[in-house]
Amino acid sequence: MTLSTLKVDLHMHTCASRDGVLHPADVIRVAKLRGLDRICITDHNTLDGALAAHRLDPEFVIIGEEILTEYGEILAFFVSEWVPPRLSPQETLKRLQAQGAVISVSHPFDRHRSGWTERMLETMLPQLDAIEAFNARALLPRYNERARAFATVHALSTTAGSDAHTAMEIGAAYLEMPGFCTAAEFRAGLSQARTYGRLTPAWIHFLSRVNTWRGRFGLKPTLDND
Repeated sequence: MTLSTLKVDLHMHTCASRDGVLHPADVIRVAKLRGLDRICITDHNTLDGALAAHRLDPEFVIIGEEILTEYGEILAFFVSEWVPPRLSPQETLKRLQAQGAVISVSHPFDRHRSGWTERMLETMLPQLDAIEAFNARALLPRYNERARAFATVHALSTTAGSDAHTAMEIGAAYLEMPGFCTAAEFRAGLSQARTYGRLTPAWIHFLSRVNTWRGRFGLKPTLDND
């Protein structure tokens, strides 16, 4: 059954990301407590966390991936096949399109976390379904504002997400959009979506660094943890 309007956080990470800490079950539990209707797990360069979460609650979880290319990161939803990192943007887009994934771009104008230029993004427009216009982890509001302006100029739909790596961040940003079941319905509904969100504090990035350090010493939760 599809709800008429859904609250969807489209960008979050589990412990499958090197800088994430949450088990998929905990992501689902917290997201539901925050009133979200759907979430997309977008771990860095892996589908493992998303697949684990989808097995736990296939109606609630969209399988996604945040993929590092040679220049910046691409955000994909309704992914069915893993796309490896460090390919060219063109090859990454080609592989995502071949499987019918919905394609956005992560924090495109955040100079601390992106290598994209406007010219690069303009060459990708025919392959893009959307651009991330609100990322709750942006250090400065102008990074999101510039992404929103780019989307407006190019008549491009937008996505939003918390980019959560910790429980406190989940639901910090989300879309309110028409109900959907399939990738095609989701893609069509993006043009009618409304963005809601707040920026998380800058120190939250330090926790990601701590999670990475913990992982190197085997101190971080893994997907095998119950």
